[in-house]
Amino acid sequence: MTIDSIAALGQLGIQKGVQGVRTSASQIASAGTTTDMTAALVALKPQELQVAASAKVIEAADDMLGALLDTFA
Repeated sequence: MTIDSIAALGQLGIQKGVQGVRTSASQIASAGTTTDMTAALVALKPQELQVAASAKVIEAADDMLGALLDTFA
């Protein structure tokens, strides 16, 4: 697995997390009952964690690339 593919996986994770947030936001906007809105609000937390974890993956890939460049430069 290359650093590029690791970063791409992180980017994909962020995209999926943002899509989940969009879905939840749409459900909140069209919620007819408090129960519907509560479920959509609760669903936001895993999406937040998805984006945060994926950002850490990208950060780790960037750190690895930086370390490799420092070693071989």
